[in-house]
Amino acid sequence: MRYLMYSMGILLAGLAAKAQPPIDRSKVMEYLQEQQYDQMIAYLQPLADGSEPKDLSLLAYAYQQSGKLNDAAGIYEHILLLDSNAVPARQSLAGIRMQQKQYRQALLHYQHLLPLRPRNASLWKQLSTAAYALGQADSGFAWLSRAYQLDPTDGWVAEALAEQWIAKKDYEIADAIIYAYLQTDSLNTAILELAAKTAYSLKRYARAVDIGAQLRQQQVVSPASFSYITAACYQLKRYRDCIAIYDYLKQNQVGTENITYYAALACTELKEFKKSNALLQDCIAMAKSDMLETYYHCASLNYESLRQYKPALACLDSSYYLSHRILRLYSMGRIYEANLDNTAVATKYYKRFLQLYKNDGPGEKDIYEYLKGRLKGSVQ
Repeated sequence: MRYLMYSMGILLAGLAAKAQPPIDRSKVMEYLQEQQYDQMIAYLQPLADGSEPKDLSLLAYAYQQSGKLNDAAGIYEHILLLDSNAVPARQSLAGIRMQQKQYRQALLHYQHLLPLRPRNASLWKQLSTAAYALGQADSGFAWLSRAYQLDPTDGWVAEALAEQWIAKKDYEIADAIIYAYLQTDSLNTAILELAAKTAYSLKRYARAVDIGAQLRQQQVVSPASFSYITAACYQLKRYRDCIAIYDYLKQNQVGTENITYYAALACTELKEFKKSNALLQDCIAMAKSDMLETYYHCASLNYESLRQYKPALACLDSSYYLSHRILRLYSMGRIYEANLDNTAVATKYYKRFLQLYKNDGPGEKDIYEYLKGRLKGSVQ
């Protein structure tokens, strides 16, 4: 009703347009340049011809830029009553409906524009965005693919389409899209971050490491991306690089459990056991995942390498408490027997291992057969 009354007001103003002076385009341009939209509205309202789309478009634009979206939408709808193929008005109205989260209306407007602009890549992109917002994933993907075909140099489209292929776990296609885009814009950080993920997923570790160097050069701090990069470094046994990435993120006041863990593993490989344990303690403090047990187990290996057997046993005990993996019982027994010369306590752990054995994990069967032979007749 509000829009109808407004439209009628515009039409009445149009009937009296002959008595009104024409719109001074230079004055309107001045308002636009100074972004004085409220003044522009006040100036145009009494002068806009209700039957002239150009005048109405200026007024609607001023309303839109001043944040008065409902008023702008009402004028655009009136323009479409005058000319249903008024492309700028329909495009603007669709954009307003997207802002207002009225996605179905936006989609209908974009679809109306398709026959008028079938090769407009931006329109296909907007269609896709509206479809995804409505949960129409199949249509969204098809329209996004069409937008990419028409303009593969659009970074937003390339990124969005690559992400869709990654979600489908087709990393080859995603990587091809990313690699093609980087040939024209090698500094696009969003694309580079995706490239780190696809490179690692395809086991192209050296490329992932190179991407990491580029991201660091651009001062990009992205824990998610560097998780893939540090994992690639570890796969290539570039342990110092794992630690360097950890240090780089820490300097930027960003720390993640995963990257800290890889830095700890790297320190272990470099025989820097104390530093590794310090990092593992940080992991334990941060842990909100099922990796917590693994951190305790890794710490126990470091302590054992340092011949600090009591802390090693304490970590193994925590590891077993969290995981109930019976291999941890065997490890405790082995430390007591081989390093603390306490066969009696070791035997208790071995017996407990045999009692709980169910062949649930790798390596358990071989140890079971070994202990069964050693302790034959003594298991209760």
